[in-house]
Amino acid sequence: MNTTNTLAKPAKRLSVTIIVIGALMFVMGCVVYGFVSLELSSQGITVSAVSKDDPGPLAGKPVNGPLDALAQVYAIQTHLQQETGGKTYAELGNVATSDGKTYNADVSAENSTDGQAHNAGDPLSDEDAATYEARATAQTASTLEASLFLSVLAFGVSIFIAIMGVVVILIGINLHTIANRLYAPQHAPEAVAHA
Repeated sequence: MNTTNTLAKPAKRLSVTIIVIGALMFVMGCVVYGFVSLELSSQGITVSAVSKDDPGPLAGKPVNGPLDALAQVYAIQTHLQQETGGKTYAELGNVATSDGKTYNADVSAENSTDGQAHNAGDPLSDEDAATYEARATAQTASTLEASLFLSVLAFGVSIFIAIMGVVVILIGINLHTIANRLYAPQHAPEAVAHA
């Protein structure tokens, strides 16, 4: 029984299996990247200008990749800081209203965002209405930022999977090469001399 062939076959099968797994990883990484890009493109989002003076290099371009998504997040954050005076959602006062127009409960002056007492059903004061709007804007902005960050994460994971697929393919190719060299049939020197 030839031990060279006995050892070579499993090593070569393993290397081919590794190459196939690497190829599948690469293809899946590329497919996921394309899918996320198509889904993001289908939302019809364009990168907003950060400001009139400095719109940013990606302003006006469609959001369909990780850099575009990050640029849009930056624009959202900049606009939100302007709208809320730099306050986050948690830092904005909570106005006792469910419709954005009237108070839904009695509010004491100590618990009011404008420092005045209000009765349930009273129309919101201008300051409380502005706080309510700013809080709603901050909530929407937080949701949009989270969604865009999630797409950036998906892009990153898909790129990582594709790169790891290439690495696995290279490992499989090297294993196959090593198997061929280690388990190649050895020719006896006498046989070569008689030929």
